[in-house]
Amino acid sequence: MEYKLEIYRKAIQAIRLGKKKVEIRTNNSYESIQYDQLKIGDTILFQIIAGPPFVGLEIIEPDALKVKVVAVRHYPDARSLLEQESLDVLSTLCNTIEDGVILLNSFHEYQAMIPLHGIYAIEITL
Repeated sequence: MEYKLEIYRKAIQAIRLGKKKVEIRTNNSYESIQYDQLKIGDTILFQIIAGPPFVGLEIIEPDALKVKVVAVRHYPDARSLLEQESLDVLSTLCNTIEDGVILLNSFHEYQAMIPLHGIYAIEITL
């Protein structure tokens, strides 16, 4: 299957440079995809949106980058994800797991949705 997902321009640049290989997501009310349905071999077509911070889903560059899903790992919470995946999944945004948990919980709806759905580490390749 192919899914369209919104992402910030800075993250796209990191993916293109090979610095970002894992996308972190949780099920939410504003995306149609349910991440527990995502499978190895699926493709993601990233749509660039304005931000950060999150200001809505207005697409400023459609179909900016196509990637393939090579792994989908589910975790019950942000701490578990960061302990298993390491802080590398957050690039250089945080220096400690505690700061990473705070950052992930600050994303739009994540604090409310992670306890309900968990959080996913989606490993991707160009």
